[in-house]
Amino acid sequence: MQKQSIEGIGIKYGILSAIAYILFFFLMQLVGLAHFYWLRALNYIFLFAGIFLAIREYKAKHVSTFAYMNGIGVGIMTSVISTAIFAVFIAFYLGIIDPEFMQQIQRDEMFGQYLNPYIAGALIFLEGSMSGAFTAYVLMQYFKRSHADDTV
Repeated sequence: MQKQSIEGIGIKYGILSAIAYILFFFLMQLVGLAHFYWLRALNYIFLFAGIFLAIREYKAKHVSTFAYMNGIGVGIMTSVISTAIFAVFIAFYLGIIDPEFMQQIQRDEMFGQYLNPYIAGALIFLEGSMSGAFTAYVLMQYFKRSHADDTV
C-alpha cells in the first residue's frame, strides 16, 4: 500500500468536501431554500465526513507511524482547503453571478449593511476553518492509538 502525504490526502478530501458544499448550495438554490441562511449549518455534515474520511485514510496508509498530531494536521488541511475553495466560490457567486442574492443577504441579516462578497467569503473561510480544526481534534479522540495497546 503506497503512503500518501498529509497534504495529498488533505487536498483530495478538501476538494471533495468543497464539491459537496457547492452542490448542496446549488440544490438549495434549485429548490428555493437558499434564503434560509441557517441551512448552511448542514455543510457541517460534509465537513465532518471529509475530515473523518481523510483521517481514516491517512491512518490506514500509515498504520505503524500514525501520530496524533499528523491526524490533526490532515483534518485541518482538509478543512482549510475545502473552506478556502467554497469561500472563493461564494465570493465569486455573490459578486458576479448573482449580486441580487448578495443584496438580499444585506437586507435580511442583522449586520448585512457591512457585508460584501469578499467579507462573506472571509467569514465562511474563518467559520469553516475553525469548525474544522475543532472537528479534527474531536475526531482524533476516536482515531488515536490507545496507549493501553502499547503495553505488553
